[in-house]
Amino acid sequence: MNNSHSSSKGSIWRWVKRILIVIGVLVLIFIFVVVPFGFSWLLTHASSRPSDSVMTETPAKYGVAFEPVSFESLDGTPLSGWWLPADSSNVVVIYSHGLFRSRLELLERAARLRQLGYAGLLFDFRRHGESHGELTSAGYLERLDVLGAVKFIHEKLSIQKPIVTFAVSMGTAATMLAAAESLEIAGLILDSSFLSFDHTVSHHINLLGLPAFPLANEVILFTKWRVGFENGEFDMATAVQKIGDRPILFIAGSADTRMPPEISQRLYELSPSQHKQLVIVEGATHGAAFRTNAELYEQKVVDFLSENFNHTDAPATN
Repeated sequence: MNNSHSSSKGSIWRWVKRILIVIGVLVLIFIFVVVPFGFSWLLTHASSRPSDSVMTETPAKYGVAFEPVSFESLDGTPLSGWWLPADSSNVVVIYSHGLFRSRLELLERAARLRQLGYAGLLFDFRRHGESHGELTSAGYLERLDVLGAVKFIHEKLSIQKPIVTFAVSMGTAATMLAAAESLEIAGLILDSSFLSFDHTVSHHINLLGLPAFPLANEVILFTKWRVGFENGEFDMATAVQKIGDRPILFIAGSADTRMPPEISQRLYELSPSQHKQLVIVEGATHGAAFRTNAELYEQKVVDFLSENFNHTDAPATN
């Protein structure tokens, strides 16, 4: 009887241990496979937040004439935007928004520069706003959108003036990568830059209170596999050196925890340009430098354009 009872208890305990092992394995798979794969899926399927997905405002709100336009990214992805013409402009400014946003993010800045005589192209990145696309990539695929915008200006609009990119957050990565590939981008205005894809993922995983290792490594691995880029291809430190001596204006917020100002400082130091500037807006959080101190922000941008592209800042008629 006792032997039978002990055998029964031992059998039950063996099954309990097996169940616990299975549960443990499933938990580990969830944490180290499902979670990072899910993060990667969310990143590569990001789109505009609801308030940015519908074009509730246009440049007309600021008294600026515009034309709705459509064009293709270099990989054929259909993109939508607004063309703000200005025949007297010495340059054309391409505006590139951040992740989860749309062309609306830079609308007020574009309208103000148009009032000062600068032609511009506002557009939505792939899977954002009114543009199409299957995947987002925090800047790598979006570089093709920027290059598509450059091609549209030169070939469809038949404009051969210098092109300056004006970008925020994800847009800074896209425009830096694009400029590293194309000399057709003559200058860059970069608000809230990040250092590299790997660094950004690791940093944001830490901000969520999660361990960067191994979660960040797995998110990076899954995303590189989904998007199709290799180590070093999505690195702003490399891109800024390839951009060379072209004028660059770095803008950062002193209170930005997502893309700390030290990143812009680092890129500024790495840039070989003799025409580089760095502006840190006190108290500004991520992407909020313009809202925090619009007067300083606008003055620095206008000075940068005027000094490097010989354009008067006198108001022009619409």
